[in-house]
Amino acid sequence: YNQAKSVDITMRDKNELSLLFVLSFFLAFQQQCVGADKECCSSILLDSDLAVHKIQGDKLGFYTQMGYYGARPAYRQQGGQFFIFYHEEEQHWIDSRYFYGASLFSKLVNEMDGYCLDDHNNWSFYNGSVLTYSEMLTSKCSKIEEVCCQEIKLSSSNSEVKTGNHSFYGEESKDSLGDYKAIGMNNGRYIYQKKNHDRFLEYGDRYWLVSSGVGRTSGHIHHPRGSVCPEHIEKEWQISDKNEDGQWVWKDDPELKITCVKQMNDMKHKLVSDTTSPVAQPHTQIDPIEQASSFSAGAVAFGCISMLLLSMMIAFFA
Repeated sequence: YNQAKSVDITMRDKNELSLLFVLSFFLAFQQQCVGADKECCSSILLDSDLAVHKIQGDKLGFYTQMGYYGARPAYRQQGGQFFIFYHEEEQHWIDSRYFYGASLFSKLVNEMDGYCLDDHNNWSFYNGSVLTYSEMLTSKCSKIEEVCCQEIKLSSSNSEVKTGNHSFYGEESKDSLGDYKAIGMNNGRYIYQKKNHDRFLEYGDRYWLVSSGVGRTSGHIHHPRGSVCPEHIEKEWQISDKNEDGQWVWKDDPELKITCVKQMNDMKHKLVSDTTSPVAQPHTQIDPIEQASSFSAGAVAFGCISMLLLSMMIAFFA
């Protein structure tokens, strides 16, 4: 009797272990199925405060999905050179200037392994020596036409101010004021052009600049840190001016403001690339890259159902 009881207990333990194994396998695969079938945002805004913009602003801005990497959606900066993707070995999201999979020289890290980039914000940025966590650095679902104005106005009450024979604004800086309209994208942000003028406002290497062309490193109006939308910057705008030695320098204009004239949702974007940096006073056109197609929803569902049936059969015959 004791021997039979011992055998019965042993068989019951084996059955329980088999059932636990099947359940663990099923739950793990169910999580994969849910992740594979989950829909993530096709357009992402990576943004932060002025402090992060000053150091890593060229990597911020709007991104759109371009295929998959590491079994998760991957993104490319609109009109820019940076990618964001999930690094499977390190189990977190990173940025890269070159292509998916290149983790060398990564400056932004989101320490989370969620299927979608916007599942959780745990971002750190490279401050020049170490990675530093910032609660202001976030990624969220957003499109540029929902956040930034397509038409803006640059104005300043100092444009008519004179001290003796010297005007606060020089001719070129004054001509740079006026109404601008978005004509494309560069470094994850709009490029603007003044109506009927060869004046352009664009975001370069961590700065906004008004100049007489696209991709220039000298101009007439400048902001040293920036934002994803120029109209969101309230102060620290500068204009070009000559000092006593006749050298061109940046001069603060606390009265310079950028206001929203019109916001539209039906603009077609052109991608423009820039890799330069600014001075107080070449353009590269790249073709849009087609977004890679995602996995078939039908194939994912079929795989999940097949594994579910297999798990049930194993549990039944165990």
